[in-house]
Amino acid sequence: MSFDRKLPEALENMLRFQPPVVLGSFLLSLACLPAIALATFYFLNYDSRNVQPKGCRKLGLHTQSNLADEHDKRYHAAAQKQTNSTVKANATVKSLWIYPIKSCQGIELEQGSIISTGMEYDRLFCFAQLKSPFPVSLDTPEAEKANHKWEFITQRRFASMALIKTELWVPDPASPTYSSELLEVRSGGVVVIRYPSITRTGFVGMLSNLWVAIGGRGPEKVVQLPLDPTVEQTKSNGYIIEEMKIWKDIPKCLNMGTTIAPNSKLFLEELQVLIGCTNPLALFRITSEHPRKVYRCAPRKETLGWQPQVTFGDAYPLHIMNLASVRDLGTKIKGGPPSLTVRRFRPNIVFTGFEAYEEDAWKRIRIGNYEYHVSCRTVRCLLPNVDPTTGEKHPSEPNRTLKSFRCIDEGDIKNACLGMQMVAARPESEIRVGDAIEVLETGEHYYIRQ
Repeated sequence: MSFDRKLPEALENMLRFQPPVVLGSFLLSLACLPAIALATFYFLNYDSRNVQPKGCRKLGLHTQSNLADEHDKRYHAAAQKQTNSTVKANATVKSLWIYPIKSCQGIELEQGSIISTGMEYDRLFCFAQLKSPFPVSLDTPEAEKANHKWEFITQRRFASMALIKTELWVPDPASPTYSSELLEVRSGGVVVIRYPSITRTGFVGMLSNLWVAIGGRGPEKVVQLPLDPTVEQTKSNGYIIEEMKIWKDIPKCLNMGTTIAPNSKLFLEELQVLIGCTNPLALFRITSEHPRKVYRCAPRKETLGWQPQVTFGDAYPLHIMNLASVRDLGTKIKGGPPSLTVRRFRPNIVFTGFEAYEEDAWKRIRIGNYEYHVSCRTVRCLLPNVDPTTGEKHPSEPNRTLKSFRCIDEGDIKNACLGMQMVAARPESEIRVGDAIEVLETGEHYYIRQ
């Protein structure tokens, strides 16, 4: 057979088998479409996850949480009366936390510094709403603005604030991108705020839901702000000093953006929708020039050599909790949260090795190499009813069960107590997970209300 005759036959055979090949290719492409779409969705949202401010390192654990085993039975055992001295010998710090933005998600640490206001970087920022009898804008006369007051907000009213994540990036000379001239370095670092994107519709919304269903993280919005703004940053971003009410204090703070200012309008408007706040919203930063001094049950300047201060914490610089006490409370709750986590109570220091509620009588303790004054018990509000993971608020627990047996302080007999408030004996000290705890003095407490 000649070559000329073989060629048409080869073409005929190829054409005869092409339709199945084309169909197969089409079906294969169709099957791959969801994977391609999900991959596209992932990479479109990659930048929001891959935030790495220049010249900085990220604070926090890079391994499993030290509270991963908080529900282990060995912590329940400490809830019973113990006389074995080895229990006290094993009393240690289990977990350390800071909350850079008040009432938002915290950052777990392996070690940290303690300064006159408590844990370094703790509650430096606070969201506030503008309480007013009528709308306000940038053009509103100053005389009318005087009737408007910024007031702090928390999960007590806006439970979804629990979904707002925070990251802290601090200058690190070991970073390959480090330079003392970088704005990120000159401003002491960067605070990164992450929050869930508003629910999308259509094809993008379907991809988002599918990604979450197979275990992916939902889409987030990301905002970066200077940790301690320079003079140039303050001026260029329009930050201003304003009064903001937090409990009975009205400190002057740095307003770093409001929904009535163009440079931060979109970010804060989205957060308004997320948490359900209808009033104008702002983010404030505490300033060292306007400290909130602590008195009430705290030691005085005559004792310490300096008067304790707080940033945007409710009352005292440090909050310490006994894991055994939380585990004991969890056994008493009926029909409440199935697994009561100590994170609901937002402590700075979580410890183990003591019997439940033994901390109630502490007056002075040593953690590692440093002493602390235990000022008073922590009187609990409704905030622990909020699930720190989902932002959902339980209608009654654990507050109802707490009130059934923990209204123990004569200073406030209507509210339950759990945890203790502390002040460091020195304005500068260090603390780390695993530090030993020694009780130096015990006695009576009487809570002084705000």
